[in-house]
Amino acid sequence: VVSSMKSWAPLFMTVLCMVLLSVQGEMRPKQDGGEHLVEECWGEPDVKDCTKKCSRTFKCAHKNHTCCWSYCGNICWANKNLGNL
Repeated sequence: VVSSMKSWAPLFMTVLCMVLLSVQGEMRPKQDGGEHLVEECWGEPDVKDCTKKCSRTFKCAHKNHTCCWSYCGNICWANKNLGNL
């Protein structure tokens, strides 16, 4: 009985991993078909600005802030600092 269980263990683990990966893929938010383009931040953000990270969907919690990319990653920066956006 033990030897037959050992032979099924790799197959069971493979199926389990496939199921978990497929479920994880379904949990991701669906995109609306449009691409999310994040513009470069115009100027030089300081350390305090670098702590204001964008969400995974490139949204900002603070009003009048826009997600842009800088040397410290995607950050939410005040609209007045964004230049030509």
